[in-house]
Amino acid sequence: MTAAFLTAPTYPEPIPLQPSLDIAKPYPMEALGALLGGATAAIIEAVQVPDALAAQSVLAAAAMAAQPHGNVLRAGQVIPLSLFVLTVAESGDRKSAADRLALSAHHDRQRQLLDHYKAEKKDYRDKRDAYQRCRELVLDKAKGSPEGMAAELTKLEEPAPPLVPFILAEEPTMEGLQKSLLHGHPSQGLFSDEGGQFFGGHASRPENLLKTAAGLSKLWDGAPIARTRAAEGESASRSGCRLSLHMMIQPIVAQGVLASPIMQGQGFLARFLVAWPQSLAGTRFYRNADPMNDSRLVRYWQCMAHLLSLALPLDEAGQLSPPALPLEHEALAAWICTHDAIEGELGKGGDLQEIKPTAAKGAENVLRIAGVLAVIEQTGAITQPIVERAAALVHWYLAEALRLCSPAKAEPHLTQAQRLFDWLSAKGWQSFESRALQREGPRFARKSATQRDQLLSVLVEHRYLLSSDGRQFRINPMATAATVATKPAAPRGLTGDILATTGDKS
Repeated sequence: MTAAFLTAPTYPEPIPLQPSLDIAKPYPMEALGALLGGATAAIIEAVQVPDALAAQSVLAAAAMAAQPHGNVLRAGQVIPLSLFVLTVAESGDRKSAADRLALSAHHDRQRQLLDHYKAEKKDYRDKRDAYQRCRELVLDKAKGSPEGMAAELTKLEEPAPPLVPFILAEEPTMEGLQKSLLHGHPSQGLFSDEGGQFFGGHASRPENLLKTAAGLSKLWDGAPIARTRAAEGESASRSGCRLSLHMMIQPIVAQGVLASPIMQGQGFLARFLVAWPQSLAGTRFYRNADPMNDSRLVRYWQCMAHLLSLALPLDEAGQLSPPALPLEHEALAAWICTHDAIEGELGKGGDLQEIKPTAAKGAENVLRIAGVLAVIEQTGAITQPIVERAAALVHWYLAEALRLCSPAKAEPHLTQAQRLFDWLSAKGWQSFESRALQREGPRFARKSATQRDQLLSVLVEHRYLLSSDGRQFRINPMATAATVATKPAAPRGLTGDILATTGDKS
């Protein structure tokens, strides 16, 4: 044994390709309450997605339904219930399926509004034509001063056009979103399972990126919308509009978005509740689950449908005016404790100093989430237990922000190299030639020989692969052991070949 030990080969310790990343803490599902937590659990079971991914979809959908029906009132300050949510997930992580279930009632309401709009638009055209004809007759028959003619015209009631029926948007420009809120429903939701199209499209061009971030920040704040244009009829303003937002983006996009100085500026990203859950790919074996008959989802959909169908609270000027949700005395005391605890960690040497912009918005997000929970649960006021649950959720998001502050700076070529190594490990390519990789490797590594060689060079440099001639490669057993240790176990019998090549006989 001693001789064998002395002659056993030694292998170099790999240099990590990615910044170290702690495992995310379990999402505090119980803090969502019976209705939202039950719907989240049902989506997790049916779709097989991480708990945070399902919770993000449900919380954002609930905020969109609740936001026109309440404002938090604290010390005379009006705080909207709108939430901005950002979820990082890889392609194939079933984020679309989770969002579809969370937004099922919202899409039903959208279809109803579109159907009603067709009839309303026809009725409006008929009334408009009648009004114009009557106006012409008044002008033809009117005699006397202009004041007299104006008095006759005021007796006619000009019909108002119906609201543009859209309450859900996917990839709008900032200008398009503002026009929709100005001329359509004053409470809307921006939900996209391909947020990269939004951040990488028209809205993220250098000349538009700053304007988009500033415009969305104002909508989160609940500030009035104002558009001033030279063209007649293009200028407009509106107060009280509400927007909740859920963007889902892939890791490669997230690295650019989360590290963008423009996105960091003005506190834009600080307004978001961000989650980057670990992928469950490779563990989602078939389950016979029918979410459409799950009582937890049915109750959730009924609640969402009810809120979305309620008449919007409007003031005398026709502006959205959500009723106040007062903070009970005990609730205010609990919120002050949370606020002061967060503030105490923002100073020099504090645990939250590294994410100061995000943490500084934490106390307000506690009130926003508490307001959403109060509307969903029909409490009429914000109670101490609701504040404590909202605080538990925000503490999770702050912990998540701390966990993610370094990986946002990961370099794309290192991410691609990690993808290649994961592929090699999963396929059991313990030794191979570069030419074989060019023929049979993953698509992203076969774009060109130069691309292939660059990725292999990175893996050799970081000691994930061993090579003496640059043509023949083999996986460093030390790198494989570290990778296997972090992966969830798969059922026995399905991965026997891979387990055998890594030496795992358990």
